[in-house]
Amino acid sequence: MAPIAVQVCFRGWQLALDDTVDFKVWTSGHELIATLPGWLIRNLVEHHLTGAVLGHEMQALVRKPPAILPSSTVREQRRLQRRSRRQK
Repeated sequence: MAPIAVQVCFRGWQLALDDTVDFKVWTSGHELIATLPGWLIRNLVEHHLTGAVLGHEMQALVRKPPAILPSSTVREQRRLQRRSRRQK
């Protein structure tokens, strides 16, 4: 997979996030948590997208067996067993 270009978009402005740009992570209380390099953010996004694609491909390969409902006699037996357990 070729490297992707990540852009940060916020309220009408856009910034190309290349490998030399640092990405600062802040809390809601305006405290700096970390400064992450652009190459790390790009790699994280690539990793996430690759995992999502693989997940969808795996899901397409796995077939779910059809649901098989038990017969009415089995259901009636289970109902009677539950009733007898509750009465004890």
